[in-house]
Amino acid sequence: MKTFLIVFGIVIAAVLLILFIFGWLLVDFTLVRKSPIFMDAFKIKKIKKTIAVPGTYPELEKKYDDYPLDERVRLMKCEMELDDDHKVLWTQGTDGKKLRAYLYDTPDTHKWIILVHGYGNNAAMMVRMFNADQNLVAKGYKVLLPDLIAHGQSDGKFVSMGYNDRLTVLKWIDEIIKMDKDASIALFGVSMGAATVMITAGEKLPPNVKCIVEDCGYTSADEQFADVIYSAAKLPKNPLIPFLNFFCKLRAGYSLYDASPIEGVKKATVPMFFVHGEEDTFVPTRMMEPLYEACPTEKEKLLIPDAIHAKANKTHPEIYWPRVWSFLEKYV
Repeated sequence: MKTFLIVFGIVIAAVLLILFIFGWLLVDFTLVRKSPIFMDAFKIKKIKKTIAVPGTYPELEKKYDDYPLDERVRLMKCEMELDDDHKVLWTQGTDGKKLRAYLYDTPDTHKWIILVHGYGNNAAMMVRMFNADQNLVAKGYKVLLPDLIAHGQSDGKFVSMGYNDRLTVLKWIDEIIKMDKDASIALFGVSMGAATVMITAGEKLPPNVKCIVEDCGYTSADEQFADVIYSAAKLPKNPLIPFLNFFCKLRAGYSLYDASPIEGVKKATVPMFFVHGEEDTFVPTRMMEPLYEACPTEKEKLLIPDAIHAKANKTHPEIYWPRVWSFLEKYV
């Protein structure tokens, strides 16, 4: 009996150790900056054919020559073809973290857009994704593009799926008002950036914030992870998501259940515009409807045919942009 108890104890200890290591690595895989492996792999597949071709960008290749391929591709993508028309701004978050943003300071206007990037991206990538230096500026907006926590050159180790990022957006709203007390601000986010602005919608916003545009945001971080994990490995939501959440709280200090855009939308006080691609399987298209229904303010919605995740503005710009401009012009 004694031997059995010893063996049983060893087995239990081994199982717990394996589970602990698995949980620790699961957070590394999903929430630690630079480690989202599946996103790095996705980016490499999409862009290495152009960026990683020898001689394509010789100065950047020399600068990052000693980096591994995935890191080199990511860093080069951040810098390539970004013009010099922007200003670089720095501020400090409520937790002391340094936060960076790009600013396209269009003269003679009080109209502002805070354009918020998604998971694994940064401000520079958003400039290119939306032609912010041309498209948005040409419409007469000042455009501020923050690097969210644990992205770009902002501080932070753990991606917060929009939860702590709401504080980043609120901080930049305050910074804009300091620069321009008459600022009329629209929040505009894509993917995790859309989740961020929806969570921000539930905060007490200054009257300078006039409206919000969310493009392909998820209902909640736990639902998003559950969907991605099921799609990739056919693993059920329970008990994996509560397990991941335990280690998220242990290491990153927040709960995935708190990263809930739909709860933010329920408390919204400004008009909102919901956009999604009909062929989005990463953040499923079905997530848009409950978000739209939860919004108590003036609202609009738009489904873009044939568009996959975060590509609505590129797939049918002739549908996307007229509706976006029409919405913004009502309120900003």
